Amino acid sequence: MKKAMLALATLIVSNSAFAVTNSLPANCDYGRHAPYDVEFHQVSSAVSDGLEVFGNPYDLAAWDEFFDSMSDLLDSFDYLRVETPKHVLRGSSFRAKGNLFDKYAYVNFHNSEKGYTGRDKSNLDANSYHYMSFDKTHGYGLIWITRGALCSAEGVWVQNNPSVSGSGLSTSGDLITAKVNYSVDNYSKAAKDSNTPVKLTVTSRSDGYDTRSSKTFTTTRTSGSYTLPISAHAGGGIYDIQVTVHDGNYHRTINMGSTWVQGPSVPPCEGCVEL
Repeated sequence: MKKAMLALATLIVSNSAFAVTNSLPANCDYGRHAPYDVEFHQVSSAVSDGLEVFGNPYDLAAWDEFFDSMSDLLDSFDYLRVETPKHVLRGSSFRAKGNLFDKYAYVNFHNSEKGYTGRDKSNLDANSYHYMSFDKTHGYGLIWITRGALCSAEGVWVQNNPSVSGSGLSTSGDLITAKVNYSVDNYSKAAKDSNTPVKLTVTSRSDGYDTRSSKTFTTTRTSGSYTLPISAHAGGGIYDIQVTVHDGNYHRTINMGSTWVQGPSVPPCEGCVEL
């Protein structure tokens, strides 16, 4: 595996009086761990697209030499590997891991939005950890770690939480029906991975027995309206309704309110006593 000495590159903040200097290796091994990850020769444009969405102040030309010299991941026992969540929420902290052979060795952590973000000394298991975030990226971001001349990089998809809003709540007989509008982010797992559906779950809580019942529906549509019926599991009475949308990693829940189901109550379990 080719390794090179570290080179320094300076990112000029266009709307500020100070400069941010980051240590960028001349060569870095890039690993793809999901089939929908960006290929290594497309990383530069993907990261640029993610940054430009929010008008990131860094001069992206400063990264060109780093991206151009990035090599595809090779199997090697000259070991340094970064491990990260595949999807992270924009503006939320997450943990990156440095996996190496040596104990008590310092590993430097970086990402494509902020450059150097800190370092950590590996523990008895030869692992180091560091928390970081992407605040101005929406799309593909890059994380890399360095130790001496070794470098390992991995991409992450920076996304927003799903959204869901109620559009109706009704009853007919013992059937409760919630209607919602929902969407999941274009960079969520459900949007990127064809094997991961969007899940919508309706949960009813019986006010009389304080018991709950849920029903989950799946769809390949990343946005739209959805109707979720669920039976009144405790017969007649008041029910509180919630709906949750899940994108494979993150979820959003809304309270739809309460609805009345006519008819006598029915104990939903043996020994259940109405409150």
